[in-house]
Amino acid sequence: MFTNRSRLSAGGVLAVSALLSGPARGEALHLAYEANWGGLHVADFTLSLDQRDGVYENRLRLETRGVTRYFSNFSMTAEGQGRIDAHPASHVAGHYRTEYLNAKHFRWLDIVFTPATLPAQSKTGTQPLPDRPDAWNPRDKGPETLDDVPEAERIGVLDPLALVSEMRLKVREHFAGGPSTWVLKGFDGRRRFDMTLAYLGPATRTIGERVRETYRVRVTPTPLAGFKKRHEEIWKSSPYDFYLSRDGAFVPLQIAPVNHGPVLTLTDICPTECELRDEETN
Repeated sequence: MFTNRSRLSAGGVLAVSALLSGPARGEALHLAYEANWGGLHVADFTLSLDQRDGVYENRLRLETRGVTRYFSNFSMTAEGQGRIDAHPASHVAGHYRTEYLNAKHFRWLDIVFTPATLPAQSKTGTQPLPDRPDAWNPRDKGPETLDDVPEAERIGVLDPLALVSEMRLKVREHFAGGPSTWVLKGFDGRRRFDMTLAYLGPATRTIGERVRETYRVRVTPTPLAGFKKRHEEIWKSSPYDFYLSRDGAFVPLQIAPVNHGPVLTLTDICPTECELRDEETN
């Protein structure tokens, strides 16, 4: 089960990074997705991308569903803020925090990226659940400073949600005559990785019961530092194809693994931040 959750986590990062394009600057995009694996509904997540006046704020909420929820009862939230530089257009991460809750304990991770010329600094900590003190490992107390990734590798990096905003810019640049491939530098507080993005052209795809005209974009992760061996192998074999709407909005309609992993499908575009659906209504 641990290996499956690791794949879901890797897939989640990739899926979040799939949101390659969205509304014009000064607008917000609020999306809801469900993840299915081998025909089983394993997770729901919502994502909000908000950028205006040269700054951005991104938010993510995720909860496991079905048998995955039964075994792990895993949920997470993440929030990132930063600025948008104009020349050249790029996102500069400022702060990122994510909180995880599973059947055993609550854990948080916090990254400070400023000033951008210095290495990003991350810390993590954990605490027991009030109703499950016996399930907590006291060696996990924290907070602890995370320094497994060399300092040089933590300069000029983006957190997983900031990658979303930066990818939106890159894809727009392509349709304005720019390149069709990019490499972005990611850091999630523990691990340093690159994301290689490649535009593969138009594609007709059946999503649900509808035939959709889409653009296909492939994102391939490259683990660089801070990975456990088993997680490194998972990431190396986890490219995803993203099917974006061809209506000018470039909304990701579906995110599908090239080899294995969860398939993520858009379920709603909301006027304000989407709410996670209740388990019993899925």
